[in-house]
Amino acid sequence: MKMRLILITFLFILVSCAGPTNPFGGNVLITEEFKLDLKSKNTDIQIRSNPDRQYYNSPYNLTIKINDPEFNIKSFRYDIVYNTQKLNRWFKTEDIILPKSKKDPVTIEFKNLSILPGNINKIAFIYYPNKSTEPIIHTLEVPECIKDVKISDLNISPFKISDELENNIVQISKKYQQNPSLIAALIAQESSFKPKALSYAKALGLTQVTPLAHEEIKRFKTNWKIYPEFDETPFLKLKTKILSAVINENNDWRLNQEKSIEGGILYLEYLDQYWSTPEKKEILTTTFNEDIPRLDILLASYNSGAYRVKKALIKNRKEWLFDDSLNEARKYVMNIKSYCYAFAPPRIEYEK
Repeated sequence: MKMRLILITFLFILVSCAGPTNPFGGNVLITEEFKLDLKSKNTDIQIRSNPDRQYYNSPYNLTIKINDPEFNIKSFRYDIVYNTQKLNRWFKTEDIILPKSKKDPVTIEFKNLSILPGNINKIAFIYYPNKSTEPIIHTLEVPECIKDVKISDLNISPFKISDELENNIVQISKKYQQNPSLIAALIAQESSFKPKALSYAKALGLTQVTPLAHEEIKRFKTNWKIYPEFDETPFLKLKTKILSAVINENNDWRLNQEKSIEGGILYLEYLDQYWSTPEKKEILTTTFNEDIPRLDILLASYNSGAYRVKKALIKNRKEWLFDDSLNEARKYVMNIKSYCYAFAPPRIEYEK
């Protein structure tokens, strides 16, 4: 009985001491503040990760490779810093593959990581080289949509889409000088590439255009119509009419795949015009100076409305995306940037 009480007390202490949820497993007993010194150091040690940025859309595998000419298994040590906290884990879930020769890297494999997009996470790997007092720091940056690139095709894994749809995304994006991987990412987030997707907010099609957004798009396309009284019709009735083809691409342009792609791009262009007016430009320049996160602002506006984003900017300045009214938009923005980064193929050629 006494032994059982000791065991229960020990388990209670373990649970009580456990740190915050983190994507790296291994139940954290203690966390401690860790200030990252990101100054570059002259070293022969190379640390690479694949993927080389955080990924938010689904559980994924992360591989870290450390090339250290002086690697010594006896002194091998590394830590993980997650949002300024060094994680002291009481067991490790990753696999470690040791080098067979000095030319080979030591490989650390994390499987089924899930990084939540609600925060802009700060993640770093701290490697302690043999006979060195200074650790080597490798940061895992947040995903970004790469600018100024030439993309010959897309890599939309794990989604499986038709060649026709992929070609339409590429060609229509190029027509409007948009990044195809961004438009593919927008569609992945909005509809998972399902052309008849319908949301409870009455958003329809690949790019999930609402009746309200349609009012802005028809400034560009005056002959594009949506089904009469669409916004007033209950969701389940709309669903039935779409499935039975009563509502189809002939009476609602959003069900036409090419027009849906083009319509999503046109709505982005409308939002870009909205944020280019003198009043909005002043808000942006006084808040950010020249480093304006324009893509974040456009995507958040696409998701939650430009007016709500404007209010958050005025109220919170640079912390606008963490306004309570934009909790969903924050996840939305980070998910799309993650898709966009993942869809860009490895053989990207940068513009000179």
